[in-house]
Amino acid sequence: MAFSKWAQKVAQFDAFPKVDADNQARSEKGGLLTILLACFLALLSLSEFSEYRRIHTNYRFIVDPTIETNIQINMDLTVAMPCPVLLVHVYDASGQRMHLTENLRLVPAIFSTDRTDRDKKMEPKYMHEVINAAGGKPYDQKIAVEMGGCRVFGSIYANKVAANLHITSLGHGYHSHTHTDHSLLNFTHRIDQFSFGRHYPERVNPLDNSVEVAEAHFEIFQYFLSIVPTTYVTRRGDVTLTNQYAVTDSHKAVPDDQAISVVPGIFFKYDIEPISVHIEETKQLFSHFLVRICGIIGGSVVTVGFIYRTIKLVFTGGKEDPNLYAPAHNLMRSV
Repeated sequence: MAFSKWAQKVAQFDAFPKVDADNQARSEKGGLLTILLACFLALLSLSEFSEYRRIHTNYRFIVDPTIETNIQINMDLTVAMPCPVLLVHVYDASGQRMHLTENLRLVPAIFSTDRTDRDKKMEPKYMHEVINAAGGKPYDQKIAVEMGGCRVFGSIYANKVAANLHITSLGHGYHSHTHTDHSLLNFTHRIDQFSFGRHYPERVNPLDNSVEVAEAHFEIFQYFLSIVPTTYVTRRGDVTLTNQYAVTDSHKAVPDDQAISVVPGIFFKYDIEPISVHIEETKQLFSHFLVRICGIIGGSVVTVGFIYRTIKLVFTGGKEDPNLYAPAHNLMRSV
């Protein structure tokens, strides 16, 4: 008894008053509008669910707070010259010179401007030497010269200062007892990958899948790279310290009779920027997703209902449907 009285008092605060079924009128137009609204809400709900599952990234620019002495350089490129005549060096701003030919893998290859041709089947004698070179074993240099190309790949660590990584040939630019014949000089190259640091999702390396074709034996290809230290934080809290870069390039061909003091080759000149990028993955909270879904459904129902009643009011001139109260009138007559 006490509970029923308490319930009656609480009912006075009902913000959702109900309309008796006898005072409700259903129409074909209203039913069609309800079906269309349900389809529209289903599409919106799917869109919101897709947005809820999507991982977003927030970017923040700060002065580089990391203290690192080394930088990782990853490369995979193919030069249209035999491996035995190629040299890879790094000269940095501290005056240190690193000879990297032994730190990287130089594997004989048949050069092609199309990367897909790299994995095509080759002659058994070529395959044998490629396997030896990839495994760090001695290989037949005559066959390497016959193949005419060299794949340079691997990861190296250099001082984290401005430096110049260059690929040149024996006897051109460095003191050597061996001199590369000018007919072999061809610095046409294909870069499959060139990056700094560890990989992270959606990173873009501008030099990946690029090709440059030499127009002369003595040609200089220069790439000027600005390296931006990057910190990538996943939504699980995993931190990756890496780098991304921007690049501009130029090349210059010199005739053989004017190339006395010219050092042909491929030069990557890079500098470290003092500003770093902090990238953090974020995902929408489930509570936020529920609030948005409720807001979309409630707002759409109220808005469409208001528009429907407004249009109906305009067309009927405010007159009520004579059949609206017919069930109630029939009930009164029967009494």
